[in-house]
Amino acid sequence: MKMIYCSCNISVLEQIVEILDELQIHDYQIFDQVLSRNRTADPRLNTPVWPGYNASVLMQIREEDKIKALMDKLRHFNRNAFNASEMLTACSWAIDDYIFDQS
Repeated sequence: MKMIYCSCNISVLEQIVEILDELQIHDYQIFDQVLSRNRTADPRLNTPVWPGYNASVLMQIREEDKIKALMDKLRHFNRNAFNASEMLTACSWAIDDYIFDQS
């Protein structure tokens, strides 16, 4: 199982959720109004000087094929971005322990 972290401009969040729906990825949390700064785009600090903000999505995925498909689609998303402001960042790491009781 892996945790995938994706950060994107709030303006493209809906497109990211559509990718998750398409891949039938249902275990995720969305954090909106995330302040962000990176090396490729203007800061998004939700201030008059640096307007805008990001959203972040945390996903817990068990299936390796879904992980690969998701990362491939996110790379494709960046290749087709209109400009650097629409690009996202994503990373993954192994989950050693996960508690989710359905009882």
